[in-house]
Amino acid sequence: MDRELHTLEDFMANVHKLGYDFIEYHNHKVPCLLVQPEQFESIMRNSYGKPNLIDTNLNIYDDGCHVFVNLNVNFLNTDLKFDFLLYANESIDFFEALAASGMLGIVPHKSFGNNVFFVQLPKRDNAENALSLIRSKLK
Repeated sequence: MDRELHTLEDFMANVHKLGYDFIEYHNHKVPCLLVQPEQFESIMRNSYGKPNLIDTNLNIYDDGCHVFVNLNVNFLNTDLKFDFLLYANESIDFFEALAASGMLGIVPHKSFGNNVFFVQLPKRDNAENALSLIRSKLK
């Protein structure tokens, strides 16, 4: 993560503001991060017609009460790298769907559903383990 986060206020101020939604895909509820249309166009322009190697990491931060997850999406064959900070206390449904589907969608804000860039997680069990850890910290 490129930003410095030291206080609860820092974390709250850097939570992904466009949020997320869900889409039904092959009988799975897939969580989709909403991004600026320019970001989405950049992803499509840099990945269209090319094999895509995408690394995803879930970094969990907690203070015993508040749980934040930085979702890092790194396109290994390009210079694209995105960090999405989510407040897990209010977005546990996102992580449940991520663990269940093993997929992440990225969609342009304000045109949700028309275009979706799907990322299949290379190791779905990492999302399942992250969900277990998030749940244990939220108790």
